[in-house]
Amino acid sequence: MLNARKVKKTLQVIGLVLLVLAFLLLVPSANAAFPEKPIKVVVYTGPGGLIDISARKFSGIAAKYTDVNFVVENKPGAGGIVALKKVIQAPADGYNLYACTKSNIAKFVQVGGEGYLDALHWTAMLMADPECVITNRKLAVYEWNDIVSDAIATPGEQTWVGPAAGGLDHVTALKIWDKYGIDAKWIPFKSGGKALAALLGEQGVAYVGNPRDALGNPDLHIAAVSSPQRLEAFPDAPTFTELGMPDLENEFMWRGFALKQGTPPDVIAWYDDLFKKVTADPDWQKFWAKGGLDVVYIAEPEFSKLVAEDAKVFEYYLKKSDILPGDAVGFMAKMASGTPFYILSIILVCIWLSGSYMVHKSKYSAILGRVLVIGFFLIVSVLFLIQSMNFPSSSAVGPSAVPRLWIFMLIPLNLLLLYKTFKKNEEVAETGPRVDIVLSFIGFLIVYLFAMQVFGYFLSTFAFILVSLYYLGYRKWRNAFIIAGIWILFSYLIFYKTLYVPLPLGMLFENLF
Repeated sequence: MLNARKVKKTLQVIGLVLLVLAFLLLVPSANAAFPEKPIKVVVYTGPGGLIDISARKFSGIAAKYTDVNFVVENKPGAGGIVALKKVIQAPADGYNLYACTKSNIAKFVQVGGEGYLDALHWTAMLMADPECVITNRKLAVYEWNDIVSDAIATPGEQTWVGPAAGGLDHVTALKIWDKYGIDAKWIPFKSGGKALAALLGEQGVAYVGNPRDALGNPDLHIAAVSSPQRLEAFPDAPTFTELGMPDLENEFMWRGFALKQGTPPDVIAWYDDLFKKVTADPDWQKFWAKGGLDVVYIAEPEFSKLVAEDAKVFEYYLKKSDILPGDAVGFMAKMASGTPFYILSIILVCIWLSGSYMVHKSKYSAILGRVLVIGFFLIVSVLFLIQSMNFPSSSAVGPSAVPRLWIFMLIPLNLLLLYKTFKKNEEVAETGPRVDIVLSFIGFLIVYLFAMQVFGYFLSTFAFILVSLYYLGYRKWRNAFIIAGIWILFSYLIFYKTLYVPLPLGMLFENLF
């Protein structure tokens, strides 16, 4: 008994020491001056993109005014959400700077992530890159007035090209069509470069982008630019104001930086001073002037107001183009949102619990038990299906496709099991319902969901498949590893790379990739 008390007391002391050490490590010293270590500039694209160039140029210019090292870290994926999560999962200490653009706001709205807007302190907008319409000089129609006339004469037949559906360029095209009464088709491409190649290949009559996209190719012609006056770098490009549409003179792509919400005021003040110096730097201004960009520093809260307005505009046009469900949604979508969904969930769970009680009182407990098990998975599948009705949807494959893929596999499988249960009721009565298997798998799922937060989707899913196969009595390890590996490869290529589903990497590996 004495030894047990000593051991208990020792463990308590060790636990207290560990808590103190953790507090000292995680909570920065009040007297620590910022910055004490290199700052990561987290970029949501791969190397070579314009925001990546902006981040690297900023890092180089900033070196004139501070001794701190800026390290550009590329975290592409899911339209900026992978990079965003890297920032918001890190401490709010100012050492992770999110390099962002207006296009990120469109993606946040598409995935229903308006909460992402509030997770960031919109620290600095550093430039405004005007939107424009670029055409192919080799086509018979390439001047703006001719494009409008052709579109009105052939409604629904004219095709425009650009990067992604629902992005800034697409929404800008929708605005232009609204103002001019144009009925045209938008053909999205994976990148702006591929869309420009399609324009040069005469697969469309117009491309929406930025003026610098036309540099270096004499066949590309800027038919109209969204600017109050002509750009010095592109003096031959007419403005929409000159073309009789002043409502389109202020469409632009902004680029800037954001910090995690909750960053200390002294850190924000340090950045504010640095951004002002970089904006006024002659090398910074000269570098961007040749592309027709307006170099301007807008800080919080003006930047936050601009972001909020952009979110509203994106939501309006994404709903109008059916990329997002509109306000007049169907019964299933209404049922998936808010209180109705939770009420339905409670009702279905109560029905299932009532069935559980009846099983113990029935002489057909074996059959009813199995039916109860199958019913549990059917209820879960139905609830997931209803909830997926509230996800963003469009003619293209979107976020709702992933849960529905699982649902449409689970429901037929459970119905098949239900059919076999009633067809072979005598065999079921002898073997029993094996509720232990269901309960074990529920436990596995709970552990799996927690493990995913630490080890990420890929590693946790791989382990979950192996453990599940072993528990079911499958002992062919080579085949088990092949099955798990194929599913992980499928998830990576289809979900992560093709559908841009932001599968969690996990806290353990977040800083490595």
